[in-house]
Amino acid sequence: MSRRGSAGAAGVALAALAIAGAARASSGLDSPEIGVLQLGRGGAWVARSDDPLAAYFNPAGLAAQRSSAHAGVHFMQLGQCFTRLGPDGRPVPPSLTAPIPAPGSEGGPDPEVCADGGVFPNPQLAAAFRVSDTVVLGFAALGPHGVGGRAWPESLPYTHPTFGDLTQPSPQRYLLTSLDALILLPTLSAGVALAEGLSVGAGFIWGAAAIEVVNFSEATVSKGGDDFNTHNDLRTRVKAADLFIPGFVLGARWAATDHLDVGAWFKWQDAVRARTDLTIESRYWTTAGVKNEDPCRGEPPGCNVTDEEGAGDLRLPIPMEAKLGLRYHKPRGAPRAGRAAAAPGVRDPMADDLFDVELDFTWANNSAVDAIEVRFREGIPVQGTVVGFVPVNADIPHRWRDVMGVRLGGELVVLRNLLAVRAGGFFENKGQDDADLNLDFHLGYRIGVGGGVTARVGPLDVSAAFQHTWFGALDNGGKGNLKAVAGDATSGYRSLQSVNGGRFESSLDEFGLSGTIRF
Repeated sequence: MSRRGSAGAAGVALAALAIAGAARASSGLDSPEIGVLQLGRGGAWVARSDDPLAAYFNPAGLAAQRSSAHAGVHFMQLGQCFTRLGPDGRPVPPSLTAPIPAPGSEGGPDPEVCADGGVFPNPQLAAAFRVSDTVVLGFAALGPHGVGGRAWPESLPYTHPTFGDLTQPSPQRYLLTSLDALILLPTLSAGVALAEGLSVGAGFIWGAAAIEVVNFSEATVSKGGDDFNTHNDLRTRVKAADLFIPGFVLGARWAATDHLDVGAWFKWQDAVRARTDLTIESRYWTTAGVKNEDPCRGEPPGCNVTDEEGAGDLRLPIPMEAKLGLRYHKPRGAPRAGRAAAAPGVRDPMADDLFDVELDFTWANNSAVDAIEVRFREGIPVQGTVVGFVPVNADIPHRWRDVMGVRLGGELVVLRNLLAVRAGGFFENKGQDDADLNLDFHLGYRIGVGGGVTARVGPLDVSAAFQHTWFGALDNGGKGNLKAVAGDATSGYRSLQSVNGGRFESSLDEFGLSGTIRF
């Protein structure tokens, strides 16, 4: 392989890493937000903000809470499938020269490829500490509302009409084959009551992220489409970590009348800026399309492996977000027992209200993610090639759009101070053109419906909720815009064919369980 032939090795993988980081660290699946009460209300919670997770989601809500501690977990199952198509609307064969059938053809594999993510646990911890009648401190340790692990197949099984059971490289391999991400958003906040029914709050976010991504790239440009047999696919694994992603949240809450609350929230966070470690495996496939178990063939072991620490830098903008909520609630006529002993301004909807309904409007500045900046140190050789080097510039375009959303949810107190049920749903518009789809994150429109319940046992609230989210399919009919980073200077280090043509579908099921104790 020539110098041009190695350019795709790291570029595509780091691009996938960058996008995956964006999905997990910004809006994206972080809508509606994590939290069991939020889950059961379709995310309509910014004006209510009545448990310690308000430290992140509206710190002004802390001012009306008792001292308390909260622990919760979401069990999330994200289903994703992709059907790769060429510009002619037909499945793309993995090779132009080897006798391998295209997916969907007679004897070939199923054209639809699906990820295997299993059930992903997403935990949350939070606490509120009442310092005085007007000041409450809060702390929350949580991750974004997303799934941190996915695995797409590297190869697909099929039965050849002559040679029997075989495999071939999977059609989505240039986009993503595996993702493992851990992102935390520890937040320290304060809520302050300025007057009766009026509070403000602010919090500092110390974000941290560690991500590992695996995918493939073309080594040399294919003139007619994918061809692992001629163009020497390379498998790339990238690790990156940013242990300080600072940000802040601002919140406000106003009891405008005895029945109407208004809540507002804004979040800003710095871009992810990460050093990356890079591992490249050349000579990955045999001519038959199966993994090459003896790539060195008598040469020293590891002759085809490039292992480089600090290979490059990644910069990923994180979109700003804002919410505005209107909450109508029906107070009970008589104060609950022990109300006089509570601090002034403390509210407890499960004891004080008959029901509530909240309507929220949301905005995410996703258009900030127009491209992911991926830069490498010059002169990194790719082992197992003739004179291959990693490219200096491997920026990947994304062209995301701002997203607007609406959420509607509410709660009915069935038994005062003992049992409450809730339900809600949300809608968010599409955040990406179909031609720009990628498997790292689904930016089609989203519709979610959920419900939940809370049982109170003394000072402890135990809550459970379920939500299903539908994603509008992204389908470009095979006419995608995304080109793989490839090893040819004459083509601008990009493949001639698009690698994201086709249809991408997702759905999300999640169950949440939490406990909040007040003292």
